[in-house]
Amino acid sequence: MLLPLLALAAAPITLASPLYARQTGAYPPALQKGPTPKQEWVATYNAAKAAGKIPSFPAATLVGGNPTYPSGTNTGENGVCSWTVSHCFGDNDISDAPDGMYAIAFDDGPLPSSVNLYNFLKQQNQTATHFLIGTNIVNNPDVFKLALSIGGHLAVHTWSHPYMSTLTDMQVLGELGWTAQAIYDQSGGLVPKYWRPPYGDTDDRLRAIAEEVFGLTLVAWNRDSNDWCLNSGPGACRSYGPQSQADLESELKGWMAGSKSPGPCGLEHERGPETVGAFINTYPGIKQHGWDARCIPDLFDADWYQNAARNGTPVPVPAASAIGHGPVSLVVSASSSSVALNSTSAASTATAPVTTSRLSTASAVISSTSPSAAAQSAKSKATSAAPAGALIGSSVALIAVVCGATLLA
Repeated sequence: MLLPLLALAAAPITLASPLYARQTGAYPPALQKGPTPKQEWVATYNAAKAAGKIPSFPAATLVGGNPTYPSGTNTGENGVCSWTVSHCFGDNDISDAPDGMYAIAFDDGPLPSSVNLYNFLKQQNQTATHFLIGTNIVNNPDVFKLALSIGGHLAVHTWSHPYMSTLTDMQVLGELGWTAQAIYDQSGGLVPKYWRPPYGDTDDRLRAIAEEVFGLTLVAWNRDSNDWCLNSGPGACRSYGPQSQADLESELKGWMAGSKSPGPCGLEHERGPETVGAFINTYPGIKQHGWDARCIPDLFDADWYQNAARNGTPVPVPAASAIGHGPVSLVVSASSSSVALNSTSAASTATAPVTTSRLSTASAVISSTSPSAAAQSAKSKATSAAPAGALIGSSVALIAVVCGATLLA
């Protein structure tokens, strides 16, 4: 998806359910796959499911390391729309930067290796999106606080980094919810707006849960550095991935010297000194080639979070009078820190038109984030003006929101 996200900057952000309450502990065990979700998330899920907003598609299973759906499952655009199996994109997925723009984003933090990256980004006055693993947030709170303090854009990358299509709906709730909870707790109440599935593994069931329950927009990619190979032991992905930092730097330089249309939205990680070092060494080339480098939401002049324009802007507290009276609209201006709370009516819930065109296959083929995941195609599609999660639930108490992050890609 591309330019339709421009509408998000002015569109109301509507939070319909009390998903998060501030806490200081009580997180699931580190890297627990599909941790038990909180009842608030389950209640919001049940409302969305009853309203027909979440499909009952079968989960995949791992066969030879690859997510595989039951025999006879339509994995294409008119079925489950699996990115892994059929390179299918959802209507609201982001995978391209606008022409002339260069997305700066990293997966798997916060980790000790992230510190050098964060300090460099601060020196360069460069914002970046960090897709964080919930377990890593809880295990590395000081590194998380550094990401927040330098102005990093914080997004969700699940609690344990699983193949999401293999999980039950309740496990999906736990993976997304606990990561968002950790972000919320440790950022002073920021509610994440974007997520990236590990390995890019997603389908329309997962998209619906992320959008309808948590208000999360999926971010994919149109370039894959395969930089994770350098952290996976000698000879990993020898047939297609970089075997040295020099190889990785050559790959990144190719992105910078490439076509300006669409702009690169790459898959990179903050997992080790070689991956971080390659980005630092090649970063000057982004400017030299005339790119406008931005974090994901800034590509589209959109707010960073569901309840704040960016780090440091006031986080609104829902009005007590709104509890039990349907959705409340949190209107956050991208150019101002002012926030207005409006009780929802037919007028206040109106948003820009939703376009639902989808291209499941396209010309540019991009390799995926692991040797077991299928290759991806670049695509074009429009985006809804506001998260689908903005429209669900009617008699649920308001609270705040929180999330966390994990370790891999």
